Amino acid sequence: MDGNFNQYGPAMMNKLNRLLPILICVLMLAGSACEDPRMNNMAGDQVYLNNFGENEQNVFKWEHFTYQLPVIKSGVGQLGGVVALHVDEAVLANYGDKYALLPAALYKIKTPELTLGKSDYNAFFEIEFDAAGIEALEEKTGLRYAVPFRLSSGTIKTAADQQLCSVVVPNVLEPYIQFKTAGLSPATLSVSTTNSPAETKCYAFVQTNYHNKADLQYKVAVSEAALAKYNKENGTDHKLLPAAAYKIDETSFTIANQNNEQALSYYLIKGKVSNGEYMLPLEITSVSKYGINPAGSTMLVPVKIED
Repeated sequence: MDGNFNQYGPAMMNKLNRLLPILICVLMLAGSACEDPRMNNMAGDQVYLNNFGENEQNVFKWEHFTYQLPVIKSGVGQLGGVVALHVDEAVLANYGDKYALLPAALYKIKTPELTLGKSDYNAFFEIEFDAAGIEALEEKTGLRYAVPFRLSSGTIKTAADQQLCSVVVPNVLEPYIQFKTAGLSPATLSVSTTNSPAETKCYAFVQTNYHNKADLQYKVAVSEAALAKYNKENGTDHKLLPAAAYKIDETSFTIANQNNEQALSYYLIKGKVSNGEYMLPLEITSVSKYGINPAGSTMLVPVKIED
């Protein structure tokens, strides 16, 4: 054993000395392979306005209408900080005489500063508009108004300048409900006296033009006057579907909270009228909150009774 060591020991040690630098490199590479590669090529955190540039927004005529302007924080999520929103009149110069500056009395930034945590992706500046005041001003002057908002931050890097400005153009609207398919329905409902069930259930969708945050109740009636008006305006002679041939489910006259659209239901009843082509004119007559769109208050449903 001792003789073998003396014979091969020096040669083995020389070989180990030559391999040692290679072994160290291999171990260093193995250690670096255990590091998390997900941070590679990731951009640093920065903030910008989601709706940058020209930003037309519907502003509804109810008290204290509030628009939420989103600010986005992109990147690896390693920084938090404070962002601020202010009005920069100079931005309007980019639009020539297309817009006038909306007077400060007609809007208010409710949250001019927001704090974003490291892991936050977005937040919202709340801006309250005086919809009735804006409408009155536009009617008086004939001008279109806008508010040029600019985002800034002293703690988080900001994106390119064009992404920091949002020119909010308020479009004042009455809040209302309406039929989703107003006017003459494109589809004809058929009832077969031979093959249809005794009652055929049908639907008509009613919708809001705003984000609904209440349980809305409304009423719908069959309007012979609406049919007569349609016939006169279009030179037609559609016949009213007799009352015995349908029934309307009044319990379905609702749009639930957080829903902007919901269907009312009605039934076509077989065997109550002679074969032929008819019209069922539905009209929204009342609603528990806000109003009814005059242009979308009626829906005329063609009905065909056949063998």
